[in-house]
Amino acid sequence: MHKHHFLFLLLFIPFLGLSQTADTALIPEKPRTRLISNVVFQFDNRNERYDGLKGRMNGLKLGVEFYKRVRMGFGFYENNGFYRMSNPLLIDSIAQTAHFSYSTFFTEVVFYRSYRWELSATGAVGGGNLEVKDLTIGPTLGGASKEMLHQNIKVRDVAVNAQFKIIPWLGVGAGVGYRNVLNIQDEYLKDTYSAPYLDFKLKIFLGYAVKSIFKPSAIEEEKAYYEWRKEKRHKAFKALFIK
Repeated sequence: MHKHHFLFLLLFIPFLGLSQTADTALIPEKPRTRLISNVVFQFDNRNERYDGLKGRMNGLKLGVEFYKRVRMGFGFYENNGFYRMSNPLLIDSIAQTAHFSYSTFFTEVVFYRSYRWELSATGAVGGGNLEVKDLTIGPTLGGASKEMLHQNIKVRDVAVNAQFKIIPWLGVGAGVGYRNVLNIQDEYLKDTYSAPYLDFKLKIFLGYAVKSIFKPSAIEEEKAYYEWRKEKRHKAFKALFIK
């Protein structure tokens, strides 16, 4: 009897090994994460409100991505024109306009990532200049003009972002954030430019652009891994409720 069991095991073990090998072969290899995994090149278009008036802040981000999780670099932002202020401290015969430009050093941390989707949080610190013009309103709007430049204004910025990759090297995104402006003596201008914003992004992934030309197979392997991981997590989540 024991002899028959032993012969059965000898026949079955090779098939068991083949089954395990086949299952392992179905698992795509996880993409390698290098120290520098990508280069950041991003256009930002921020919609803001200055004392109820719609405004726009155009921006550009340049930086480096590490291990596909952390991005660091510099951001450059500027109003697309002068915006009319409604400063209650000024008399009715004076019209005030302002133009803000600044630069920041940013750090962005990715806390969710798939092949196409990404969620992240960003923090930034920096500084810039606020140019203010006071124009005396007259019959011909040709009155005296007074200009003031607020220099070395400190800026702090936090935001959460979502991104969708259209093709491997091009993506779009949106985010919400809050910019805090410091060390301006004029409390009205300080409060006006310390405000929330809605951010729309156009992102170009230079590393993926190079891969798509010289090594497209690497992109396909990465896509296969993320699809496999998505299916695996879906099955695990489903198993929690369906037994």
